[in-house]
Amino acid sequence: MAIKIFIKRKTRGVALIAVLSVVVSLYFLSCSQLIQTRDSDIIYLNHASDVAYVGMQTCASCHQDKHETFVHTGMGLSFDSATREKSSAFFGAQHQVYDTIQNLYYYPYWKNDKLYIKEYRLNGSDTTHQLDVHINYVVGSGQHTNSHIFSHNGYLFQAPITFYVQEQKWDLAPGFENGNNSRFSRILNTECISCHNAMPAMHLDSDFKFASIGQGIDCERCHGPGELHVKQRSKGQGVDVKKEIDPTIVNPRKLSWERQIDLCQRCHLQGLNVLKNEKKFTDFKPGMKLSDIFEIYLPEYEGYTHSFDMANHAQRFQMSQCFIQGNKDNLDFTCISCHNPHVSVKMTGKEVYNTACKNCHQTKGCKEIPSVLANAKNNCVSCHMPSSSSEDIPHVSVHDHYIRVPEAKKDIKQMQKIVGLYAVNNPAPNIETEILAYLEYWEKFDKNPFYITKAHELLKQNNYPKLWLKYHYLTENYKAAISLSLEADQLSAWQNYMLGIAYLKENKQSLGIFHLEKSYKKEPTNMLIASELLKWYAQKSNISKTINFGEQLLKEYPTNGIIYNNLAKAYIMDGKTAKALPYMNKALHYEPDNLLVWTTFLNYYASIRDRTKFMFWLTKINNKDSSYLNKDQIQSLLDRMS
Repeated sequence: MAIKIFIKRKTRGVALIAVLSVVVSLYFLSCSQLIQTRDSDIIYLNHASDVAYVGMQTCASCHQDKHETFVHTGMGLSFDSATREKSSAFFGAQHQVYDTIQNLYYYPYWKNDKLYIKEYRLNGSDTTHQLDVHINYVVGSGQHTNSHIFSHNGYLFQAPITFYVQEQKWDLAPGFENGNNSRFSRILNTECISCHNAMPAMHLDSDFKFASIGQGIDCERCHGPGELHVKQRSKGQGVDVKKEIDPTIVNPRKLSWERQIDLCQRCHLQGLNVLKNEKKFTDFKPGMKLSDIFEIYLPEYEGYTHSFDMANHAQRFQMSQCFIQGNKDNLDFTCISCHNPHVSVKMTGKEVYNTACKNCHQTKGCKEIPSVLANAKNNCVSCHMPSSSSEDIPHVSVHDHYIRVPEAKKDIKQMQKIVGLYAVNNPAPNIETEILAYLEYWEKFDKNPFYITKAHELLKQNNYPKLWLKYHYLTENYKAAISLSLEADQLSAWQNYMLGIAYLKENKQSLGIFHLEKSYKKEPTNMLIASELLKWYAQKSNISKTINFGEQLLKEYPTNGIIYNNLAKAYIMDGKTAKALPYMNKALHYEPDNLLVWTTFLNYYASIRDRTKFMFWLTKINNKDSSYLNKDQIQSLLDRMS
């Protein structure tokens, strides 16, 4: 038996406690913890940037009981090294994935207790391409999926196949389907890893290069960095938590309901994340206001409410009248009213969830239809939070956290028109952030003209030159982009990148490369910026810069086929064809279908006057894209061989 308490918050200090109801629950406070307080969005001491994360094992030294159960939760099992014990997948010759669009096979296998994914292509019985990649990490608790990550020099990349646990099958990873298979080139950043794992440490404030990563979501993701708390407690110091809040560590139960929701929706709200100026995804700590760090945007539709993405638990929950009315009535109805973060949902009985419902609801409605209640086995969740597939992840079924009276589902085609984007965690976003959201939603998620048109309408009413730059870049109006007369030193790395591309597209190579160099200087661990700069060095026939910069980049990105290709081009231009050949073969190994790589082979065989192999590559290129090379280009190459 435990006590559920509802607390009136006051502006500061200790709040008065009113014990309103006694309920059966595994989750609520024990009798020895009745004298508690709730914060009113206080600033915790562990919000300071110089307070370090100490790791879960340090926490476990005092909180072993919580640790023992937490490590079996979905969060505790979210990320770990790729071992047979961690993997939930099936293996064997019958468990392969075939990408019908790119004509590539994927075969996961173990070799000496190391996990590999083999990518290969067949021509009849001949293997015409093969690439074996060692997988370092498995992502996912094994309840829904196992995805796979490999690392090089502190950079993390997602592999193209996922094991879908509920259907017990391998398939292309989410986002790699329908012709979008980026193979082994999808690089991950702090936005990805900081949700699926413990808080990472980054190299030189990079967004891409990791100094260290954890082995699963840990205590400090919900309680904040623990260095200050550990130092105090190890000296026998600190407040009496039975009487007041400990300012050195966050107890989510003592947060206001708004900050509790912010903590959960930091990761359980999937949408377009728009960072505030000068903020990073690693800046958020429990107890902070999430919208001070970033806003999360989702499309809003008229009428249709059935579809949802897998990780939109927080958004769906906040649509529920239970949530809306409950918090209007100061009932503090939040995620932890039903979920104990320290206990796996697999170990939580349905009576716990039913009890949370019965705190406010009687079963009168169900009793009017006894058969419904019987079929549901007296389980509120089965009717009011049904399981269904998500919009973004195939082969997965999850509970819809939009709690409501069951209604007939409509076909997705009946969805009404888009109303716009809205910030789920901020009812009043500023117009500049809203415009950026429309631009980025069109860029990253959905090429529906509605979003880019809406951005244009808002831009015409508000003059934001840097947002105009992004709009012109995205709509390929490069002349308009360079007419903005923006100063490089006032631009971010990505803004310099966009402006640099605009100048290059307008045949202003010197200015274009100048801005790309500025971009790279601001973000030297951004692989896209680096490889683009190298490409333009090569196109400008700056042989020495291409070779020196390319060799430098290969130390960072030893599996990047485009870098190998640009180095090969430089050596061919320098007349060092023998040195170019191994770089060409490496480029083809990592980029077997890239026309830029094929063209380098064409140039190579033109330079050594091998007409037979030249015609082989020319035919190969023309068969894939007959418009890729024009007649003048082909004739120029033929002339070199005469």
